Formats: sequence, C-alpha cells, structure tokens
Amino acid sequence: MKAADLLKRQGNLLFLAAGLLGLGLSVFLIVQAGISDIVKLLVVAGWGLLWLLPFHLLPQSLDVLSWKWLLRGEARAHYWFLLWVALVREAVNGLLPVARVGGDLLGVRLLTRHGVPGYIAGASVMVEVTLTLLSQFAFTLAGLMVLSYEVSDHHLQLDVVFLLALALPLLVVFIWMQRHWGLFTILQMVMKKLLGGKDLLALMGDPQCLDAEIRRLYARRWSLLPANLWQLASLLAGTAEVWLTFWLLRQPIPFWAALLMESLGQALRSMAFLVPGGLGIQEGGFILFGSAIGVGPDLALAFSLARRFREIVLGIPVLLSWQALEGHHIHLQWRQRHGNEESVL
Repeated sequence: MKAADLLKRQGNLLFLAAGLLGLGLSVFLIVQAGISDIVKLLVVAGWGLLWLLPFHLLPQSLDVLSWKWLLRGEARAHYWFLLWVALVREAVNGLLPVARVGGDLLGVRLLTRHGVPGYIAGASVMVEVTLTLLSQFAFTLAGLMVLSYEVSDHHLQLDVVFLLALALPLLVVFIWMQRHWGLFTILQMVMKKLLGGKDLLALMGDPQCLDAEIRRLYARRWSLLPANLWQLASLLAGTAEVWLTFWLLRQPIPFWAALLMESLGQALRSMAFLVPGGLGIQEGGFILFGSAIGVGPDLALAFSLARRFREIVLGIPVLLSWQALEGHHIHLQWRQRHGNEESVL
C-alpha cells in the first residue's frame, strides 16, 4: 500500500473513531438528562426555531466582510459568492465526517475554480483562519472575564486559564511559522519525506508563492485590524444568536450568560477540531458551562440540539447546491473532453 493511501486510510479511521465516540457521548448525555424533558423544551419553541436560519446569516455576513477585506483587489471574489462559499465551508465542517480544516480546503478550491489564483486563495483562507483564532482567543478572554465577575466557580476559571495558557504558545508558533519560516514550504518538505517525493501541495500552487503571499498579507500590519474587528462583530452576533435561541426556548438568559456560553463553547469546539461536528464535545461543553450560569442539563442539551437543528436545516441545502455545482463542472469537463476527441477524429 502506498504511503499516501495509508495516511489517508489512517486519517479516515481516526475521524470515524472520533465521530463514533462523540456520537456515543452525545447519546449518553441526552439519555442521562432525560429525553422527555429535552423534547418538551424543543416543542415549546416549535417552528419558532426556524428564525435561527435567517438570523445566522448575520454573523456569517460579518465574517465574510473580514475575508473580503483580505481579498481586496480580487474583483472575482465578490461578496455574495464569498458568503455562499463561507456557508459551504461551515456546512462541510459541521455536517461531514472531516476535521474542521476540510471546509477551509474546499473554500480554497471553490475560489480557485472561480478564477482566483490558487496561491492568493490559499493565503487568504490561511490568514483568515489565523485571524479567526486570534479573535476567538480575545473572545475567550472576554468569556473568562465574565466568568470571573459573574460566576464563583473557581475550578472552571482555572480550567479556562489552563486552556488559554496551552493555546497561546501554539498560536504564537503557528503565526511565527507563517511569517518567518514559510509554513507551506515546510509542509511540502515533510510531505515529500513521508510520501516519497509526491508533491501534494502543488495542487494549490507553488508553496513558496503561497508563503510569499501570506507574508505580504501579514505585512499590512495594522491594516489587518478591520478584518479582526469584523470577526469580533461576528462573534458578538453569534452571542446574540445564543440569546435568541434561549428566548425561543422560553428560557431567557442574560446577555452576559449568552456571551459566556458562546465564547467558551467556541473555544472548546475549536480545540476539538479533530472530532467531526464537535459531536459530544459541544454537548458536554454546554452542560459544563450551563451549570455555571444555572442552566440545567436538559436545557443545555435542548439548546445544543436547537443549534444542531439550525446547522442541518441550513447546511443540507447549501451542501446540495455545492454538489450541483460540482456535477455541472464535471459535465462541462466531459463535454469538453468529448468535443476534443471528436475534433481529433
């Protein structure tokens, strides 16, 4: 078996195992909290949960403004197309058995197919993801401040501090590698060692060009600040979505409590990026953080299932639109190839 096939198979098995364990944990938590109690809460909200679909476009739209800021000068990367790609990225990461990077790689592919050079598309996604991690770190700090002032759970505070202390050096090294070492050039060297000279990263363009474009984006320095501000605005809009969800469940919570749930929940799900859809991790996190603000396990899981409902109902049509586009592209390739064969004959 080739090294590339072996790595792919091992990766698939890892994601499958993580997904099954997460699913088992989710089912266990739901059974423990009481299925009937959770269903009663969801029935109270009823069709009102559909309001979460259009409302979710608000944080996504603000996030896209950040991505659009990084792609200034690329006329082909217009706003509405980027919004659709962002929804596809989210749906792939949330609903398909891939790590959270799967949707980002697909985003690069869709941009490239739309006419954006591969190295520019790849650099914009890499820097956008990095700025998202920075924004989430700041947002988690805000959640820690809320936790310190509003909640007297010192053990939970220490756990959050430990996670932040663990994440900070990793984030610093990640950015340092992009700016000074050439992350994709290093990845190319590693993959050549592992895969016997097969250059997989060349599919995204020359890694050196990709690294150079990443450095060019980081060279903007303070001009990147608007991108971060749009992302922070998106995170606050996500907090409003949390508040709205509890309001629809007829169990309103203060805005500071919604901020705590969203900030710490986002941080936990990002750190568990290898678990498809954050299965089990999201549910366990909401129970943990909900207990700190007086939200019982049944309500925390009803909230989590309401979020899953929004992800599924919004994500499935988006995935179908992506598959339709893929089918159209394959059909065009077939017609072009068939036409070339006829012209030769």
